[in-house]
Amino acid sequence: MATISSLGVGAGFDTATIVAQLAAAEQTRLTPYTNRQGSFQGKISAWGQISDAMNTLRSTVEKLSGEAFTTQKISANEAFTATAGSGALSGTHQVVVTQLASAHSLATAGLKDADARLGSQNGGTRTVVIKQGPEPKEGEEDTRKEIRVELKDDETSLNQIAKEINKQGGDVSARVVSSDNGYQLILTSKKTGEVGKMSVSVEGDDALNGVLNSDPSTMKEIGKAQDAQLKVDGVPYTRSSNNITDIISGVTLNLSKVSKDQEAGEQLTLSQDTSAAKTAIQEFVKNYNAMLSLTSKASKWVPNDTSGLETDEVATQNSQNGALMGDSMLRGMVSEFRGLANGTYSDSEADIRALADIGIKIDSATGQMTLDNKKLDKALADNPEQVQQMFVGTDEAPGLASQMKDTITLYAGDEDGKVDGLIKEAKDGLDEQLKLVKTQIDKTQTLIDAQVERYRTQFQNLDSVMSQLTSTSNSLTAMLAQFSS
Repeated sequence: MATISSLGVGAGFDTATIVAQLAAAEQTRLTPYTNRQGSFQGKISAWGQISDAMNTLRSTVEKLSGEAFTTQKISANEAFTATAGSGALSGTHQVVVTQLASAHSLATAGLKDADARLGSQNGGTRTVVIKQGPEPKEGEEDTRKEIRVELKDDETSLNQIAKEINKQGGDVSARVVSSDNGYQLILTSKKTGEVGKMSVSVEGDDALNGVLNSDPSTMKEIGKAQDAQLKVDGVPYTRSSNNITDIISGVTLNLSKVSKDQEAGEQLTLSQDTSAAKTAIQEFVKNYNAMLSLTSKASKWVPNDTSGLETDEVATQNSQNGALMGDSMLRGMVSEFRGLANGTYSDSEADIRALADIGIKIDSATGQMTLDNKKLDKALADNPEQVQQMFVGTDEAPGLASQMKDTITLYAGDEDGKVDGLIKEAKDGLDEQLKLVKTQIDKTQTLIDAQVERYRTQFQNLDSVMSQLTSTSNSLTAMLAQFSS
């Protein structure tokens, strides 16, 4: 018996699987673009990590450019404490505190009721006038600073007066206390010394002026306005505050009590704190090595694996290669840093001119630093000025830290954002390329989706044709069967 065989759906042909396989094959058209996308993203990430490491190194070289070598150890004293800042120099000073600065305070007489109105009830206003500063001499212009507080009739109680004065936010504070003498309004200058001395009166209300007036017969002085007085190295000084910054360069004196010995006073000793320099140098080695490790990782090259390849096949790049392998800017940058680290600085006659002289050894292959702490301690103990000179240098001959800071700024920019740096420029360029690749990926994906849809339509049409052929084949087979019987 003759039969008709057929292909396609009618014969159990799996068109869904075929379309899926074709779609997967089409997706490979994206591979060159996704590979480029991954490469750009890897480069941006690598530059970002290197830039962060350089900024960390920047904080260390900034210390080595100054403050690490200006930190002073300060002796402990009873009558005062001292803190050293930028510009403080090693040395000794004799300090005698003869008088502390104090703030002026005035108190009203005691009253029975803190809420009772004290002014004249005339429906008008009155003004409390508080002047601060030394009283002018006869014939001199009164240039004292004024606080003027207007009060209504219902604002003349002690509590209301205190409230209104404090609302001014000036250099006088007011409070009401309940003492053995009754309720008292206390005015206190926020400034110590003669500059804070208060003069109080009331304009437009004689009754209230009889309560609130700095005349000794009206208000009592409970805190005297006096300046601080001291001698430093035999020279007398008068200051309005116990916090003094302008006598010893770079040193702040905080006076706390009068010196017991008014002749000899106490000795203030400032000596260089080499521990701060040591810590900064240790941080420098650590942060420099961390940055160099990142650059080595980013520039790493691993040979391609050609085993198992046919003669006409080409090996692809090893996936273990660094993201910035072969980057010329990275090579130049690393060369600059290693050149600085291996350089010599200071005068040719100095004993300390290079990192090796303070115990820092540099591996010639990797550039990594190792520190001999004992040799560093000896260098700081014997020649702290030369160690400082090597790192800081001068305007004409900048030291290692100064030059390295400039190099960091060249590549990573500055902290103020005024200089972008070469790394940011490189990252911006990579970002632009990423955008272009993303656009190409989107366009290619659209084409792929359209092609897959065409495949699907073609196979749907094939499915319909095959079904019709199968039906026709079945009919013909049945007819032939009838004729042959």
